[in-house]
Amino acid sequence: MYASLRAVTRSLTLKSGHSLRVYTRSIGTLNTPNISTESALAPNSANEESSSEPQDELSVLRQREYNDQVKEILRKFSKTNTDEIPDFQKSLSKELRVKEKQLDEELTSFLRQFSQLNKVVEPKLENEETHKQSFQSRTKSFPFLVPSPKDKPYSEQELYLRQMKHADKTAKLGATLENVYFPHKDIFNPPTVDQLSISKLLAAGVHLGQSTSLWRSSTQPFIYGEYKGIHVIDLNKTLACLKRAAAVVQGIAEAGGTILFLGTREGQKRALQAAAKRTHGFYVSTRWIPGTLTNPTEISSVWERHEVNFADIPTNRQLTADEEAGIVKPDLLVILNPTENRNALNEAMQARIPTIGIIDTDSEPSLVTYPVPGNDDSLRSVNLILSVLAKAGQNGLEARLAKVTSQ
Repeated sequence: MYASLRAVTRSLTLKSGHSLRVYTRSIGTLNTPNISTESALAPNSANEESSSEPQDELSVLRQREYNDQVKEILRKFSKTNTDEIPDFQKSLSKELRVKEKQLDEELTSFLRQFSQLNKVVEPKLENEETHKQSFQSRTKSFPFLVPSPKDKPYSEQELYLRQMKHADKTAKLGATLENVYFPHKDIFNPPTVDQLSISKLLAAGVHLGQSTSLWRSSTQPFIYGEYKGIHVIDLNKTLACLKRAAAVVQGIAEAGGTILFLGTREGQKRALQAAAKRTHGFYVSTRWIPGTLTNPTEISSVWERHEVNFADIPTNRQLTADEEAGIVKPDLLVILNPTENRNALNEAMQARIPTIGIIDTDSEPSLVTYPVPGNDDSLRSVNLILSVLAKAGQNGLEARLAKVTSQ
């Protein structure tokens, strides 16, 4: 190493303008702070020089400058061709002295460390046979895999294979979770009313009522008890009332009736859309317009109308003037928050439209035809009850379509 360096010193000095003394001094400051390369040649003078230099900002700047110089020289050294260096083979054949051998060992260890940290000089593989065997095994298992170099990031193929290996071996480790409650499944994959249980209602928080200070005495039959200042709803009553309401929704959907879903709180729109889509009905998620049911001649005259058969397929028949001016009313109104939509309940009673509502402990159950006691503040509770009703309506719709196809 020292012999080859001595051979290229002359050419590198002409190209870079730095002497061998600066180069060896920089190497000593980078690799061996306690024993420099100059100390190998003249230990007494090097110790005096190192002790006399102050450890201030100027010395740090000089050291950084030396480091940059060494990096630049090594980059040029790695790119230099041996044919361009005069008397390169002759310098290698000469024997090294004791101090030159010591310097050669220090340079060799430094270049190995420097090439690994800065990637200026590519180090040789110490175990080339194992590398070849691993490469052959990878190419045999994956013949179309293009391996990336060590100094480059992984390719998309290698990242995919690493992910598949992790999923096959490592990802299966750990604990297994069972009976986990996923709230989003209540909307997109709701259970039927027969599959519903008290534990499911309990997980959704249907049993949590309002504060005892907001209690309405007419909800006493639905209350199980009191806990920390809030009323606890009896889920047995909830399950029984929900089964009755689901039977009503299924019967109206099977008979070809129109179901209107109403929920004006934030976050209920997605569940309302899914419920209306399942039952081929309609929904209101922003604001209830007063007079929608009691003044239909002014409200419903704006709506476009068409005739459908029992399979919900448009007949494309031209409607008469009386049919165009007729009153359009839903056959069932499902309200998620009856307390905030008292106008809709009053209009439904005047228009003699049956209603289904989620009754909390601060609501009035006598205003609803089919009350379902439950928590109307939690989105999980509302989504579960609404999805169960929508699933019952979907079953009624499928039964009606099955009758049409059989006939």
